Amino acid sequence: MRYSWLVRSPRLPETAMLARLTALLLFSAVPALAGDWWSYDNARFGYAIELPPEFGLSNRPDDNDGLTLAPSDQSARLQVFGTHVINGDFTAEAKIRVGLAKDDGWLISYSKSTSRGITFSGTRQDRIVYVRGVALCNGGAAFFQMDFPKAAMQRFDAVIMRLVRSFHSTEKCATTTQAVKNFPVTG
Repeated sequence: MRYSWLVRSPRLPETAMLARLTALLLFSAVPALAGDWWSYDNARFGYAIELPPEFGLSNRPDDNDGLTLAPSDQSARLQVFGTHVINGDFTAEAKIRVGLAKDDGWLISYSKSTSRGITFSGTRQDRIVYVRGVALCNGGAAFFQMDFPKAAMQRFDAVIMRLVRSFHSTEKCATTTQAVKNFPVTG
Protein backbone atom coordinates (compact mmCIF):
# COMPACT_ATOMS: atom_id res chain seq x y z
CA MET A 1 0.00 0.00 0.00
CA ARG A 2 1.35 3.44 -0.93
CA TYR A 3 1.59 6.14 1.76
CA SER A 4 2.99 9.08 -0.20
CA TRP A 5 1.05 11.44 2.09
CA LEU A 6 2.84 10.14 5.18
CA VAL A 7 6.07 11.89 6.17
CA ARG A 8 8.13 9.39 8.13
CA SER A 9 9.50 10.46 11.50
CA PRO A 10 11.96 8.82 13.91
CA ARG A 11 10.60 5.84 15.83
CA LEU A 12 9.75 6.32 19.47
CA PRO A 13 8.47 3.44 21.62
CA GLU A 14 4.78 3.57 22.40
CA THR A 15 4.34 0.17 23.99
CA ALA A 16 1.78 1.32 26.53
CA MET A 17 -0.43 2.93 23.88
CA LEU A 18 0.05 -0.05 21.56
CA ALA A 19 -0.98 -2.46 24.32
CA ARG A 20 -4.10 -0.40 25.10
CA LEU A 21 -5.02 -0.16 21.43
CA THR A 22 -4.52 -3.89 20.91
CA ALA A 23 -6.75 -4.66 23.90
CA LEU A 24 -9.34 -2.19 22.62
CA LEU A 25 -9.34 -3.78 19.18
CA LEU A 26 -9.61 -7.29 20.63
CA PHE A 27 -12.69 -6.28 22.61
CA SER A 28 -14.17 -3.95 19.99
CA ALA A 29 -17.00 -6.35 19.08
CA VAL A 30 -19.10 -5.25 22.08
CA PRO A 31 -18.89 -1.50 21.32
CA ALA A 32 -19.46 -2.18 17.61
CA LEU A 33 -22.67 -4.05 18.36
CA ALA A 34 -23.83 -1.23 20.59
CA GLY A 35 -23.04 1.34 17.89
CA ASP A 36 -20.52 3.06 20.14
CA TRP A 37 -17.69 4.96 18.59
CA TRP A 38 -14.31 4.34 20.19
CA SER A 39 -11.65 6.87 21.13
CA TYR A 40 -8.15 6.84 19.74
CA ASP A 41 -5.71 8.98 21.73
CA ASN A 42 -2.24 9.44 20.29
CA ALA A 43 -0.15 10.46 23.30
CA ARG A 44 3.04 10.85 21.26
CA PHE A 45 1.63 13.67 19.14
CA GLY A 46 -1.10 14.87 21.51
CA TYR A 47 -4.35 14.41 19.59
CA ALA A 48 -7.52 12.35 19.85
CA ILE A 49 -10.37 11.31 17.57
CA GLU A 50 -13.45 9.13 17.85
CA LEU A 51 -13.52 6.26 15.37
CA PRO A 52 -16.60 4.60 13.87
CA PRO A 53 -17.58 1.15 15.19
CA GLU A 54 -17.94 -0.34 11.71
CA PHE A 55 -14.28 0.39 10.92
CA GLY A 56 -11.60 -2.09 11.95
CA LEU A 57 -7.82 -1.85 11.93
CA SER A 58 -6.42 -2.74 8.51
CA ASN A 59 -2.86 -1.43 8.81
CA ARG A 60 -0.52 0.46 11.11
CA PRO A 61 2.37 2.54 9.74
CA ASP A 62 5.82 1.15 10.56
CA ASP A 63 6.55 4.12 12.84
CA ASN A 64 3.32 3.76 14.92
CA ASP A 65 2.29 7.33 14.16
CA GLY A 66 -1.32 6.41 13.45
CA LEU A 67 -3.82 3.92 12.11
CA THR A 68 -5.41 2.80 8.87
CA LEU A 69 -8.95 1.48 9.20
CA ALA A 70 -11.65 0.17 6.89
CA PRO A 71 -15.21 -1.15 7.16
CA SER A 72 -15.68 -4.90 6.68
CA ASP A 73 -16.71 -4.41 3.03
CA GLN A 74 -13.42 -2.50 2.39
CA SER A 75 -15.37 0.23 0.57
CA ALA A 76 -13.61 3.05 2.40
CA ARG A 77 -10.25 3.76 3.96
CA LEU A 78 -9.64 5.98 6.98
CA GLN A 79 -6.10 7.03 7.86
CA VAL A 80 -5.34 8.85 11.11
CA PHE A 81 -1.79 9.96 11.78
CA GLY A 82 0.52 12.48 13.39
CA THR A 83 3.63 13.97 11.88
CA HIS A 84 6.41 16.40 12.72
CA VAL A 85 6.04 19.70 10.89
CA ILE A 86 9.13 21.03 9.13
CA ASN A 87 10.29 24.18 10.99
CA GLY A 88 6.98 24.17 12.91
CA ASP A 89 5.24 25.85 9.95
CA PHE A 90 1.76 24.30 9.75
CA THR A 91 0.72 26.50 6.82
CA ALA A 92 3.61 25.14 4.73
CA GLU A 93 2.73 21.59 5.85
CA ALA A 94 -0.88 22.11 4.77
CA LYS A 95 0.26 23.22 1.29
CA ILE A 96 2.51 20.16 1.08
CA ARG A 97 -0.45 17.87 1.93
CA VAL A 98 -2.63 19.41 -0.78
CA GLY A 99 0.25 19.05 -3.25
CA LEU A 100 0.76 15.39 -2.33
CA ALA A 101 -2.94 14.71 -2.83
CA LYS A 102 -2.79 16.34 -6.27
CA ASP A 103 0.32 14.30 -7.10
CA ASP A 104 -1.68 11.17 -6.21
CA GLY A 105 -4.27 12.14 -8.82
CA TRP A 106 -6.91 13.76 -6.59
CA LEU A 107 -8.70 16.74 -8.17
CA ILE A 108 -9.08 19.10 -5.22
CA SER A 109 -12.43 20.90 -5.38
CA TYR A 110 -12.53 22.43 -1.88
CA SER A 111 -9.79 23.75 0.37
CA LYS A 112 -9.86 25.97 3.44
CA SER A 113 -6.92 26.54 5.74
CA THR A 114 -5.80 28.68 8.62
CA SER A 115 -2.59 28.72 10.64
CA ARG A 116 -4.19 26.10 12.96
CA GLY A 117 -6.07 23.79 10.59
CA ILE A 118 -6.85 22.66 7.07
CA THR A 119 -9.73 20.91 5.36
CA PHE A 120 -9.74 19.83 1.75
CA SER A 121 -11.62 17.40 -0.43
CA GLY A 122 -11.65 16.19 -3.98
CA THR A 123 -12.30 13.35 -6.38
CA ARG A 124 -10.38 10.78 -8.38
CA GLN A 125 -12.34 8.61 -10.82
CA ASP A 126 -15.30 7.27 -8.80
CA ARG A 127 -13.89 8.12 -5.34
CA ILE A 128 -14.02 11.06 -2.93
CA VAL A 129 -11.29 12.07 -0.50
CA TYR A 130 -11.77 14.22 2.60
CA VAL A 131 -8.77 15.44 4.60
CA ARG A 132 -8.67 17.35 7.89
CA GLY A 133 -5.50 18.48 9.65
CA VAL A 134 -4.83 20.35 12.88
CA ALA A 135 -1.69 22.02 14.17
CA LEU A 136 -0.47 20.66 17.49
CA CYS A 137 1.38 22.39 20.32
CA ASN A 138 4.56 20.37 20.02
CA GLY A 139 5.44 21.49 16.50
CA GLY A 140 3.55 18.56 15.03
CA ALA A 141 0.33 18.08 13.17
CA ALA A 142 -2.41 15.49 13.13
CA PHE A 143 -4.41 14.48 10.08
CA PHE A 144 -7.22 12.19 9.13
CA GLN A 145 -7.92 11.23 5.55
CA MET A 146 -10.90 9.25 4.39
CA ASP A 147 -11.62 8.09 0.87
CA PHE A 148 -14.72 6.27 -0.30
CA PRO A 149 -16.85 5.69 -3.43
CA LYS A 150 -18.94 8.60 -4.71
CA ALA A 151 -21.94 6.26 -4.67
CA ALA A 152 -21.52 5.89 -0.87
CA MET A 153 -21.38 9.62 -0.12
CA GLN A 154 -24.64 9.58 1.83
CA ARG A 155 -23.46 6.57 3.86
CA PHE A 156 -20.21 8.24 4.92
CA ASP A 157 -21.34 11.87 5.30
CA ALA A 158 -22.38 11.41 8.95
CA VAL A 159 -19.15 9.50 9.65
CA ILE A 160 -17.05 12.40 8.37
CA MET A 161 -19.09 14.94 10.32
CA ARG A 162 -18.47 13.05 13.57
CA LEU A 163 -14.78 12.59 12.78
CA VAL A 164 -14.47 16.36 12.27
CA ARG A 165 -16.30 17.17 15.53
CA SER A 166 -14.23 14.76 17.60
CA PHE A 167 -10.77 15.47 16.11
CA HIS A 168 -8.73 17.69 18.44
CA SER A 169 -5.46 18.39 20.17
CA THR A 170 -5.28 16.91 23.67
CA GLU A 171 -2.77 19.49 24.89
CA LYS A 172 -3.44 23.11 25.71
CA CYS A 173 -1.00 25.36 23.89
CA ALA A 174 0.54 28.25 25.80
CA THR A 175 0.14 31.52 23.96
CA THR A 176 3.24 33.65 23.39
CA THR A 177 2.08 36.04 26.12
CA GLN A 178 1.68 33.20 28.61
CA ALA A 179 5.08 31.78 27.70
CA VAL A 180 6.74 35.15 28.30
CA LYS A 181 4.78 35.71 31.52
CA ASN A 182 5.90 32.34 32.89
CA PHE A 183 9.52 32.77 31.87
CA PRO A 184 11.73 33.18 34.96
CA VAL A 185 13.15 36.65 35.48
CA THR A 186 16.86 36.79 36.25
CA GLY A 187 18.97 39.40 37.48
